[in-house]
Amino acid sequence: MTAQIAACYTYPVKGMTAHSMPALTLVPGESVIGDRAFIFAFGNAEVLGAHGWVSKRQSVTMLNTPYLAWIESGWDADARVLSVTVKGQTKSAEVDNPASRLELSDWMTDVVLGLPDNPLRGRPEREPLQLLGDGAARFTDRGPTQISLGGLASLTDLSAKAGVGVDMRRFRLNFSVDGIEQWDEMEWAGKRLRIGESVEIDVTAPIQRCNAVNASPTGEGRDMDLMKLLHDEYGHLNFGVEANVIVGGEIHVGDEIDVIG
Repeated sequence: MTAQIAACYTYPVKGMTAHSMPALTLVPGESVIGDRAFIFAFGNAEVLGAHGWVSKRQSVTMLNTPYLAWIESGWDADARVLSVTVKGQTKSAEVDNPASRLELSDWMTDVVLGLPDNPLRGRPEREPLQLLGDGAARFTDRGPTQISLGGLASLTDLSAKAGVGVDMRRFRLNFSVDGIEQWDEMEWAGKRLRIGESVEIDVTAPIQRCNAVNASPTGEGRDMDLMKLLHDEYGHLNFGVEANVIVGGEIHVGDEIDVIG
């Protein structure tokens, strides 16, 4: 079977629900357009850079807020409106309006404080949360130019070791890949791939995971110890690979992948 894109994912707000997409747009030197474009940082977070980048340890993420994944987010780039939905209740913000941003930030502070496991309880200096991002920012762990891919065969092997099906969404990847043997994507590091007719990416390294992968992607909190499983069964903490975009374009589900260099 030929290697091909099996699924495309984007995450408008870091840590919130994955959006499964039929296609994603890539631009050279950037990560996926609209991916992790916003984040809710602690009130006392150290904010860096022109777009206000912040560490995941100083913001609300699945690492410290494992129930975050069932909160839905949406980004309307044309209207410049960010929306967050919690248990059927939706709150929106015009991201170019400071008062509107502040209102959403205050609302999210109350939402997070109400979650069973959260980083605000007992830490008043972290309140209120602050919404960072303008649609162009990228709050990725690996840098603003990275995209990520992972193999379905590797997921199947990991699931067999776990004794239960592991959801690919735990790993917050942009693309899942079918048609390769288990863990073969690790051999792509240092190579150039062509995806579809024109997109080219340079795969740079495996992705070393953190405890965020132990959190359920459907909002059940920390329900697995995948970090221990990876260490004990494979001797590493890696799942998926990161890459830089060299030639841009759209990647669609079903696009074939070829190693070209």
